[in-house]
Amino acid sequence: MVREDRKLELEMKRLEVEVEGRKAQAQAEERKAQAEERKAQAQAEAEERAREQKLELARLEIQRQQVEADRDVRIQELQVQANAGAGDEQREQAVGGRPRGDTLAGRTKIFGDALRHVLPKMPSESVEIPQFFETVEKLFDMYEVPDDVKAKLLIPVLTAQAKALVNRMSVECMGN
Repeated sequence: MVREDRKLELEMKRLEVEVEGRKAQAQAEERKAQAEERKAQAQAEAEERAREQKLELARLEIQRQQVEADRDVRIQELQVQANAGAGDEQREQAVGGRPRGDTLAGRTKIFGDALRHVLPKMPSESVEIPQFFETVEKLFDMYEVPDDVKAKLLIPVLTAQAKALVNRMSVECMGN
């Protein structure tokens, strides 16, 4: 019996060692699984950071392109303004290098622009026509319109019937 007790004791110890070995192995596997999980989580975080950096770089690139486009638009606007200013200066000069105000067309434009919103339309009622011409003459005096321009400024405000009569006149007659 002693021998059997001894055998049982040894068997128990062997089983205890085996159980402890299995526990140690299970703990090692659990630590390994946790380490792999931490590694996968760290990798996922690194990928997320890389994706966020790419998005930020894309946003910055879009902002840079927008700023560049705005700058190009502003440069074009300034060029258009500069060209318009140069065009105004060129338009001020007529053929032969004379200032535009010295030509009939130049004077007509200057006074036409000044009187555009002031000159009344010619009335269709014949009773009102004398008052219309009196008003027009007063305006011409107020704005000091030269005589050679007065008739040209009246044409746009005439009635259709009056324009038809003017169209029948010769160029020489219209110049007087």
